[in-house]
Amino acid sequence: MVDRVRAVAPGGVELALDVAGNGILAELVELTGSAEHVVTIADPAGAKANNVHFSRGEDGRALHVLTEIGDLVSSGRFKLPVVQVFSLADVAEVHRIGETGRATGKLVLVVNGGGAAAESGRNGSPGIV
Repeated sequence: MVDRVRAVAPGGVELALDVAGNGILAELVELTGSAEHVVTIADPAGAKANNVHFSRGEDGRALHVLTEIGDLVSSGRFKLPVVQVFSLADVAEVHRIGETGRATGKLVLVVNGGGAAAESGRNGSPGIV
């Protein structure tokens, strides 16, 4: 993962937020250069082992950050590409892909309908998010 991130961010990574809890905190510390620059909301044991801050959002900062992220997304300054759109019948496949930790964007699961929206998402347009 470190090599892939460095390839797309050759200038370096200043901060990292782990929301998946899939055991990558040591790599995030390596990428940022310091455990002080990494926060996890999903891996309390890993946070302790890697001296990384674990946040439960109890101090209200989580709401502030979510607002900030929302502003970045709505202004177009932050984008997360849709990798694939799946129908509910494909939920097992979505789970398998998500477990690999190698998806580079959103895996969208269309709960009802699908059809044209799901197809448009597969072709690179936003689809249903």
